[in-house]
Amino acid sequence: MTNAETVEATTMEIRTLRDNAADAAAFATYRSDWLNHDVANPYSRDIRARMVKEADYAQTMARTLQNLQPEAEWRVPQLDYYLFADSGAIVGETGCRLAMTPQLAETGGHIGYAVAPSQRGHGAAGQLLDFALAFFLRRHEPYVIITAFKGNAASRHVIESRGGVLQKMVTDDAYAEPLCIYRIYL
Repeated sequence: MTNAETVEATTMEIRTLRDNAADAAAFATYRSDWLNHDVANPYSRDIRARMVKEADYAQTMARTLQNLQPEAEWRVPQLDYYLFADSGAIVGETGCRLAMTPQLAETGGHIGYAVAPSQRGHGAAGQLLDFALAFFLRRHEPYVIITAFKGNAASRHVIESRGGVLQKMVTDDAYAEPLCIYRIYL
């Protein structure tokens, strides 16, 4: 998908992936978008690495199921949701972590989200974050923790536009730049 093929949808649906041919095809296009159009973006490093490892849809479905009951003791259960355009194309994704650890509070928070490179700039990140915030509000969480790198102005703008309050910036040898830790009070 090129920038000229940006999804201009009037309706969107956020849901989990289904084990069917339509979702598999949509995910293949989404994966290709990440692998072919976002190579130089340092903020996409982790999702690109995941896309490289998940060479087929069965691996993606297995990861999604494993996220519900992670084996590593430092991981927490996570629900993964995808934003689908009315055309059936996947625009982006969000992960809602159902618990918090001290490490997650400093490195990832309750919510992670990503928008396909060709789909950026059309409000999808805000839609994904709004969905995740509503999810945690229904769970009666008083606030959520969410992070963005200092230089990721687009992500920081989305977080701040949803009431994100900067708590601190964390510097670590693992990061090329400070990581901003936000709280959004629900």
